[in-house]
Amino acid sequence: MKKLGLLIFLISSLSLAQNAWINEFHYNNVGADVNEFVEVAIQNPGDYNLADFKITLYNGATGRTYRTARRVSTFVVGILNPNTNIQLFYTVYPSGRIQNGNPDGICLDYQGTPILFISYGGSFTATNGVANGLISNDIGITEPSNAPLESSLGLTGSGTTYSQMTWAYYPASSTTGDPNGGQELPVELTSFSATKIGKDIKLTWNTSTEINNFGFEIERSVFKGEWNKIGFVNGNGNSNSPKNYSFVDDKTSTGRYSYRLKQIDNDGQFEYSKIIEIDVSGVKGYELTQNYPNPFNPTTTIQYILPQTGMVRLTLYNVLGEEIRTLVNEIKDAGTHTLNINADNLNSGIYIYRIESGSFVQSRKMTIIK
Repeated sequence: MKKLGLLIFLISSLSLAQNAWINEFHYNNVGADVNEFVEVAIQNPGDYNLADFKITLYNGATGRTYRTARRVSTFVVGILNPNTNIQLFYTVYPSGRIQNGNPDGICLDYQGTPILFISYGGSFTATNGVANGLISNDIGITEPSNAPLESSLGLTGSGTTYSQMTWAYYPASSTTGDPNGGQELPVELTSFSATKIGKDIKLTWNTSTEINNFGFEIERSVFKGEWNKIGFVNGNGNSNSPKNYSFVDDKTSTGRYSYRLKQIDNDGQFEYSKIIEIDVSGVKGYELTQNYPNPFNPTTTIQYILPQTGMVRLTLYNVLGEEIRTLVNEIKDAGTHTLNINADNLNSGIYIYRIESGSFVQSRKMTIIK
């Protein structure tokens, strides 16, 4: 798809707390215009009263509003991306209700302050309403009069903000309530851990979103710098829901092993995960090791050792003793367990991680520096 330049109009007085934008819309097609809609994306929608977000339609010839403004609280709820917490909402207009440009515009506001004021078919100055006095930003593309019934204009690209994406024409694939065809969900690896089970090592990992994920090559290193492929696990292609994976390395002996994942796209592009390590030796007692590296940003590794199978709870706290995140809360087999932690969403500072298994309790400190 053709990529366009940066097409953004953010009002300078806007608080950046509201990460929201117009994501897709349809206004014109061959014959009588039908299924016209506007779709909005909002990050962390639970933090707001959705009635405070509003869509207003503008006539470019006069600069004035037309139709009654619609509040997002009345929209149909679409897909929620669990990793970014961005949710889609859309509203459908009766046939012919969204004007056909030359130019016309759409404004998204929050509590009366414009967030985004776009137009199609040219730019114009609003002469009333919430965008009064503002110049619209022309997105640079329009829907032709012979557009198929399911056409739309929508954002394409990957990212979590409007400025990271560009507008494109979708000739026959409008996706009300769903990510657009060109909006990528990267393969987001949320955890990667290793567990010693008898003489074997079990690797487990999870993803929150995937796009074009062909699969994972599992690589192992016994000597630093020397990596060997030991297996492959198929991916789930495209997904915006959590997926769980595992692989058992049954060719180990006493020693220290390093593992990494090579995530491969359908087009052959690939990316490596972080490296995790595990020490294969006789287990004599419970132990919670110091995370490494420490201090760190943004990832670190925690290892804990269990002499017997049992319930394990591993929890992260701030220095005030408030629980921040549950890292593990399930039955684990006896052996050495390695857990990779991502602190992208945590602030700099000292944190405490605490393990509980049976009567065994131990805590350690970790430091995040950003």
